[in-house]
Amino acid sequence: MIVAALFLIQQTAAVAAPNRYWQQEVAYEIQARLDERSGVLSGTQRIRYTNQSPDTLTSFSLHLYLNAFRPGSRWAAADSAEGRRRFNDLKDPHFAFNHVREVRIMDSPVRAIYPFAPDSTIVRFVLPRPLAPGESLTAEMAWDARPSTLPRRQGRQGRRFDFAQWYPKVVVYDRLGWQEHPLYPAGEFYGEFASFQVDLDIAQDQVMGATGVPVCGDPGWERANRNQSHPPEYQRTHYGTSTPASACEGAAAGRKKIRWHAEDVHHFAFSLNPDYRYEGGRFGDVAIHVLYQPGDEETWGSGIAVERTQAALNWLHGLFGPFAWPQITNLHRIEGGGTEFPMMMMNGSADQGLIVHELGHNYTMGILANNEWREGWLDEGFTSFQTTWFWEVLGRSEAYENTEAGILELDLEDYSEPPSLVAEAYRDFNSYNTAIYSRGELFFHQLRYIVGDVTMHRILRTFYDRWKLKHVDEATFRSVAEEVSRRDLSTFFAQWLHSTMLYDYEVGKVKTERIERRERADSTVRAVELPTGWVTRVEVVRKAEGRIPVEVAVVAERDTTMVRARGMAEREWVTLRTRSKPKQVVLDPRTRTHDWNMLNNRRRLGGLLTRIFGSKPGIESYFHPYFSTRSRRDRLTAGLHPTVWYNQAGGVTVGVRSLTDYMGRYEQNQSLLTVSTGWGVDDGVEDTDFFIRRRNPVELRGPNQVQVFDIYNIEGRYGAHASFERSRRAHLTFGPLWAHRASLQWVAVDDFRYLDRGYYDDVDIVELRLGSGVATEAGKWQLKLRSSLGGGLAYNRDGLAASGRPELDPFYFRGFLEGSARRQLGRLLGMGARAYIGAGFGSNDATKQRQIYFQGSDPFEQLYNPFLRSRGALLVGDDFHYHSQGGAGVRGADPRLSTAAIVALNLELERTILTQPDAHLFQRVALAAFTDVSHGIGGTAQLLTSGRVRLLADAGVGFRAEHRIGDTRFSTRFDFPLYVSRPELAQDRGVDDEKLEFRWTFSFEPAF
Repeated sequence: MIVAALFLIQQTAAVAAPNRYWQQEVAYEIQARLDERSGVLSGTQRIRYTNQSPDTLTSFSLHLYLNAFRPGSRWAAADSAEGRRRFNDLKDPHFAFNHVREVRIMDSPVRAIYPFAPDSTIVRFVLPRPLAPGESLTAEMAWDARPSTLPRRQGRQGRRFDFAQWYPKVVVYDRLGWQEHPLYPAGEFYGEFASFQVDLDIAQDQVMGATGVPVCGDPGWERANRNQSHPPEYQRTHYGTSTPASACEGAAAGRKKIRWHAEDVHHFAFSLNPDYRYEGGRFGDVAIHVLYQPGDEETWGSGIAVERTQAALNWLHGLFGPFAWPQITNLHRIEGGGTEFPMMMMNGSADQGLIVHELGHNYTMGILANNEWREGWLDEGFTSFQTTWFWEVLGRSEAYENTEAGILELDLEDYSEPPSLVAEAYRDFNSYNTAIYSRGELFFHQLRYIVGDVTMHRILRTFYDRWKLKHVDEATFRSVAEEVSRRDLSTFFAQWLHSTMLYDYEVGKVKTERIERRERADSTVRAVELPTGWVTRVEVVRKAEGRIPVEVAVVAERDTTMVRARGMAEREWVTLRTRSKPKQVVLDPRTRTHDWNMLNNRRRLGGLLTRIFGSKPGIESYFHPYFSTRSRRDRLTAGLHPTVWYNQAGGVTVGVRSLTDYMGRYEQNQSLLTVSTGWGVDDGVEDTDFFIRRRNPVELRGPNQVQVFDIYNIEGRYGAHASFERSRRAHLTFGPLWAHRASLQWVAVDDFRYLDRGYYDDVDIVELRLGSGVATEAGKWQLKLRSSLGGGLAYNRDGLAASGRPELDPFYFRGFLEGSARRQLGRLLGMGARAYIGAGFGSNDATKQRQIYFQGSDPFEQLYNPFLRSRGALLVGDDFHYHSQGGAGVRGADPRLSTAAIVALNLELERTILTQPDAHLFQRVALAAFTDVSHGIGGTAQLLTSGRVRLLADAGVGFRAEHRIGDTRFSTRFDFPLYVSRPELAQDRGVDDEKLEFRWTFSFEPAF
């Protein structure tokens, strides 16, 4: 027992004792010459490596990162798996490479081992003898490197070169061993802090920017300088090194030599361009070098990029502390976007936000150096956070709101992944970016919310002071954050970095009490007078797994008070005091807790009448402008607008409609009340109708689910409908999207004056349907497949012996299978094809409203469209030939033509003649040619013909236009079915029409 107790004490002490920090010591001496014609940089390298770890090493590993940008690499394979054909398709001399040869370690030749072959981004060597703690080795080698012509963090273009990760780079050895890790698109780098002496032999006219300082030689800045009042500051003696002049002498004709020196950096990058323009500046002791391209004068020149770099340094200096290095180079690289390196930014523009972001990486990656492929949030999320804070200080707060809302959407749909995964473990590249950049950024915003701005500043400065020029990880940052804030942050770190749980707090019970002015006796001090006021006790109810402090506000008549609930327990009471009478309780008024359902975050106070008849808190009412629905993150929106339409039964129909929305996803409800006036028609039906829809109620929330519940009495029909749909794709932006749907629908008829007998039999319907679908891309093809299978019951007031038709079987089957394919045949030309088979029958044909229609949609698909559903409505008048997509899609056919079963094929060819992406009225205009072919299967005689319909086809030309009004995108389509195989069955027909005639149809929908 005593032995066991001693062992437990020993183990506990071992866990509690802090690990001694160490990092390996590395020094590079590199000599290299660039052959611009071949794009190859070749040379020799000497590495001095000291083992500062407590382990004895038996191997030595190097990164050959440029080998990622060539066919056969793991990077190329990951690209191809996600549909990005880039480096796998490059041919020599366009792909990149990194070769190492003649390697000697400890003065002995060693053999290269490629542990991830055929990927060759990691090379390993067995040491001639073990390297004990405190011992050093020297590795010497020859190598060559070539960037790819397709830029990605490196690249070449003519005489322009962006060299990054170009030399054989020592793999980090840390407490987890050698961090041998191939380079993938997801994830970046991890390097040992080192000193660099880099001797480069390049063309005489090249202008160069690099990590470090040019201790001798001409980088071309004076010749390229566009601001003669500020000559370049070379800082040749910053490191106090003595470099003989001969080190930069002896270059061949037309060439020059430059020696660069840098210390305490974990990478050395450089860029060359003979056309670079140079401008210099300074922030404190830090020299600023800006290199931009011809044509950049208005965006980079005249001090613009210099001043923006100064602004970024000033911000970061105040946030973290003084910059740890002597200079920063900001240059316009070949590729867009931006990539950071110690003392250097390769940017695609001089945008202020991009400069703040990439220069921020010099702190949160360069100086505070983390393992970017293992904990990418600690650099990408960190610098995204400080960039957003930078803009917030300048008055732009929308970045946080947009990031938080975007992450919440993924959380709710169960697409989120935690930031703590190893980079290549994410389901795809976009998931990696979202988790590391956006969710990582949100982690720091939530920490700032928990500890407050002042404490967050202290955390950042302490973290920087303690860990600059060292390797950092989650444990080091959490340790500092807890020490400075004096909080246990274990729950917060676990939740935000290692899970994607939801947060939801609700206002529970509320108790208010008026406090009258009175004296309070105290035995130790004289009596004090308590002021008149109100005390409000609020119950905070936690309804989800996530835990975070919650701000609770009581809004009173003349003042507002706020306190924080800890947010840990399922139920927690807080007490607030106000001077005036409380009117409302609000949880999380600043929307900082990531609470997904803020519809339960408000409670109106007062008497019963106030709660019943007062405006409900948390609802934003507005006039709905028809084409744009307002959406809010923190409350329900309710839009109201009048409606008006026309049909030949009720005449002019007027009404009012309300539409609600929460976050553009939930509570998308609709209420409609209409009155048929009977004006303008012979029937003169006067009727009051209603339509009520509940869509995606928050209490039924489920990932990737849509629930719809309808009840209605509309224009001669009444009934109800309920549907459930779930869709899911394995990846965020590619791969098949699967959808499954179940629905139950009841449609009864009570006034045939509204109905066209060409669409309806005198029966009521109850129908159950199950459906599935998939949409995907295969190469250049966009493919879709949909299916539906179900059946129903037709009845009327006499029961199952439905009187619509004597032979009508009350039970029927209905289903369809539809597949479509589209692809571009060039920049302006595209084609599409659709195949369809549908059937609706029992022992005989199904009731008319459940048969399959030759031209387009069936009556149930038109039920919710007031411009289509009733006799003589706006889009179905005798002189208005509308095509509503669906059915067999023979757009030239009469829309009332149906039968028991149909197979069909639709083909289209489109030629774009105008594109204006930023326009509203006409974003795209195209001409089209089309043909539709169908064949009826079975079926009885139609109202329009004395026999069964078999082959029915059309062909013609058309015009398409795409538009945007408000938030609504839609298209207009004019089709001219100049040929119809059965002219007597055409929609637009005359008495003596031939097969070839002028006909037209119109639609607000694509043909398929």
